[in-house]
Amino acid sequence: MLLVLVFGAVALWTWRAPAPTKPAHLTLDWVDNAGGTANFIIERRTGTSGTYARIATTSPGITTYTDSAVVAGTTYCYRVKASNAFGDSGYSNEACRSAAAGSEHH
Repeated sequence: MLLVLVFGAVALWTWRAPAPTKPAHLTLDWVDNAGGTANFIIERRTGTSGTYARIATTSPGITTYTDSAVVAGTTYCYRVKASNAFGDSGYSNEACRSAAAGSEHH
C-alpha cells in the first residue's frame, strides 16, 4: 500500500518572526497524515529555479526540521514527502522563504 499525505485544507506551512540574536536558519513544520508510521524526506533548492536535493530524513512521527545550513538573504524552497516500507508519497506543496538572521519558522 502506497502512503499518501493529504494536505487539503490544513495550514501546512507557517512562519514565525525572526529573533535577531540567533544565526540564520529556517524551521519547517508539516502535518503527519500517516499517523506516525512514515519517515519524512525533506528536499531543498536554492532560489525558485534551482534543482532539489535531499537534505534530511526524519524518524517516524517527527514533523519539524530546522535547516541551519542557510545564508541570510538567500531564498530557499522546500518540499517534503513521506516514505515507508511500501513506498513514497507525492510531494507536499512547495514553500519558499528568504533566510534572515534569527529564527524563521515555516
